[in-house]
Amino acid sequence: MPKYLPNSRFSDCYASVGNVTFFHRDGECYYRTKAKPVFPGTAGQQVQLSIHQRGLREWRNLSHDEQLEWNALARGVRSKRPPFNTRSNISGYNLFMSAYHGLACIGDEKVPEPQPLPDFPVVCLELTSATLLNGTDLQISFRINGDTISDRLRIIGKIQLTAQGYSAHRGKFRNYVGILSDGCNVSFVIHDYRSVCGLDLKGYQVHLRYLLIDAESGHRSRENSLTAGIEI
Repeated sequence: MPKYLPNSRFSDCYASVGNVTFFHRDGECYYRTKAKPVFPGTAGQQVQLSIHQRGLREWRNLSHDEQLEWNALARGVRSKRPPFNTRSNISGYNLFMSAYHGLACIGDEKVPEPQPLPDFPVVCLELTSATLLNGTDLQISFRINGDTISDRLRIIGKIQLTAQGYSAHRGKFRNYVGILSDGCNVSFVIHDYRSVCGLDLKGYQVHLRYLLIDAESGHRSRENSLTAGIEI
C-alpha cells in the first residue's frame, strides 16, 4: 500500500475522504481505495443492529440535561481510534452507546446510568487447556495473571478458530462471556464449534481478543489479545 507523506499542510490523515481511506500500521500512515462492502445481513448482524437501534432510541429519549451529563463524563475518555492524543475524547453519545452495548453483551440490556469509567484491573490471560464437551462443544480455559477481578466485572472473549498457522479475520470473531472460577481462571465455551469455525481438525489456532465489562455501568476496558495453538 502507498505510504502517506506528511507535508506543510497535513502532518497526518485519518478515516476516509472521497474514494480514499487512510489507515495506520506500525505507526505509519498509508492509504488505499475506499472499500464498498455489501452488508450481508446475517442473523447475528441483525441481532446487533437491533440492539444498536434500541440503544439509539434510548439515547434520544434522554433529557437534554442527561445527555449533557454523559458529555461531561466522556471528556476524559480517550478515543480508541486515531488521532491518539490527549486533546481528543469521545462524545457522550459514544460513551452511552458503549455502555448500552456492554450491558447487552452480558445479557442485561437496559438503559445505563451515567457513571464514570472505573479503574479496571490489569489482567493477562494464559492458555491452560482445551477440552471437548459432549462431542460438540469446545471449552477453552485460561489462567488469569495480574490484578484481582471483582464480582462486578465480566470477562468477554472475542474468539476465532482457524487452522494452525493461519491469521485471524477481523469480521469472524464471535463474543463469549467468560465463566470465572476461583477468581483466577476463566473458561469460554464454544457451542458446536465445528459449525462455528467451519473446520473439523485435530488442532486449531485460537485467536482471542478479551476485555472486561463492568456489570453495573456497562463500561468496558481496552482490549488485549493473544494467539495460541490447541490440540483437541
